[in-house]
Amino acid sequence: MSIEVTPIPDSFAAMVSGIEISGNAAPEDVARTRQALLDHGVIVIRGQQFDDHQHVAFSRLFGEIELHTQKAWLLPDLPEILALNNRGERGTKPIMNGGAYWHSDVSYKARPPIGSLLHGIEVPPEGGDTLYADMCGAYEALSDEMKARLAGLRATHSYVQRYEAMSADDPERPQLTAQQLAEVPAVSHPVVRTNPESGRKALYINEGFTVAIEGLPQHEGRALLDELFTHSTDERFRYRHRWQAGDLVIWDNRTTMHCATAYDRRHARNLHRTTIVGDVPV
Repeated sequence: MSIEVTPIPDSFAAMVSGIEISGNAAPEDVARTRQALLDHGVIVIRGQQFDDHQHVAFSRLFGEIELHTQKAWLLPDLPEILALNNRGERGTKPIMNGGAYWHSDVSYKARPPIGSLLHGIEVPPEGGDTLYADMCGAYEALSDEMKARLAGLRATHSYVQRYEAMSADDPERPQLTAQQLAEVPAVSHPVVRTNPESGRKALYINEGFTVAIEGLPQHEGRALLDELFTHSTDERFRYRHRWQAGDLVIWDNRTTMHCATAYDRRHARNLHRTTIVGDVPV
């Protein structure tokens, strides 16, 4: 079966079919899939039934896997996988409100991830969708004046502030240890980054982890961030993914951000994520 890439109507994302989800996928199929990811930012591969080891093996075809700082959410026998499970799984802590804000995964690291691969194993009958925002499209739609204003600006990204805010709403969320805090010091990234593979520019700020614009008074920086957040999450830049069991969604963290939506927590929700080590944003 050959790889087919089909744009999803009224969105920037695409459906991909014909790829074998395992470590044995043909190199040309991986290259075609990676190109689809570069072209669209978010790709969806439906009807996938594979185990965790196959998930990890397939992810490694795209690069080295990054392990999340909060080890309580990693599968103890396969820590490459972060279990987004509201019931807990194989000894992991439940995640009740994970990702319910706009963010780019792990933007608080000096080398944020290239991308993430999220497998829907068990999903609620309704709700629990994931929203994605096209940050290349958002940048390109800015006025020339705003683009000039943003050129050369840098922003501070922090994990700790967001984690503390989420912990206040979720008493079951484990506290960060001193060692974990040492792993995630605040970092500086350009407000506009260039994808080294495609050459496209994208806004690289998110309400989850971007806490300040460097070199600007706090109130001015906050106002600019709020303006950019509102602009980049406008409906014209969004794709809403309505999960089906067996979906594999892959996104480019360099050019998109995403947000989980609400669902009835009486229903189980279990998704497994791997994240691919990235490079220093420029």
